Amino acid sequence: MMKKITLFFILLTASYGFSQNTVTVDVNATWNGFMNVFDNPADGTPNCGGGYCFGSGWAVADLKTVIGGSDITLQPNYNGYANAVGGTDGDRDYWTNSSDGGVTAGPLGNKIMEASTFVEPGAGFNGQDLTFTGNVVSNTIGGNWTAEYFIKALDPNASFADALNGAYVITLPASGTFSVTVTGAELAPGLIVQYGFRIYGINANPANEGANGSVVVEGVTLGTEDLTKVSFKSYPNPTSDSWTVKSKDVNITSINVFDVLGKNVLTLSPNSDEATIDASYLKSGIYFARVSSISGTQSIKLIKN
Repeated sequence: MMKKITLFFILLTASYGFSQNTVTVDVNATWNGFMNVFDNPADGTPNCGGGYCFGSGWAVADLKTVIGGSDITLQPNYNGYANAVGGTDGDRDYWTNSSDGGVTAGPLGNKIMEASTFVEPGAGFNGQDLTFTGNVVSNTIGGNWTAEYFIKALDPNASFADALNGAYVITLPASGTFSVTVTGAELAPGLIVQYGFRIYGINANPANEGANGSVVVEGVTLGTEDLTKVSFKSYPNPTSDSWTVKSKDVNITSINVFDVLGKNVLTLSPNSDEATIDASYLKSGIYFARVSSISGTQSIKLIKN
């Protein structure tokens, strides 16, 4: 019965629309840290079966994220390697690519780190459209890492893999503004809403810190101009056969269409400012299109008659 009630709420709220929250990079917000750790695919003797090892809350400073007076600096993580050097043989073998079972530390890290720096705005953001936007001042991060921004809606009762469903995790640009919008239906009550940044890649040797680079992000002034920088329109909506999605002034790089249960039912890569979504084979109901461009990502509600 609970699943049916939840689904009814999603359909009802999707039918009537949502109010809008817009947030930017704010150094005065309460930023949290979390680290997920995975085996290094290149490790011939993995400690965790070649997959997920563990996840836990970390202090933001331990992620190597620096909250400054007006901006935030994101860096690869060095703590796993640094702490292992002075630890046991097992520590050095676990965290570095040691060639002698951990007697001496190897020159490189040996775990994949997913370091998230994020804000949890609370239950007041559930059921409302959310836009997260900001500006990349500089992006010099090395090729062994990806720097991303995200909005997530995590199920507190789900497994690690299932909890990530519905996350919008997008690569940060080399410079300039970024933006992502998620609908209120995707931030349903009971889910934990988060927005922020992720650095994903190998745990790094502190000796290479100067060469590994970083990403510096800052907030933007929230006004009408900022809210319209990423703008996509869909028509006709509702439709019986197809939707046309058109951007304001940039090429659409990808479109992913999801049903109300979060299943991806269609994927397109138009690389054009206009795309057609074939709805002829879809069942009647409500869908959500995740439309992406180099300027950002927006979620659009679609209705099939």
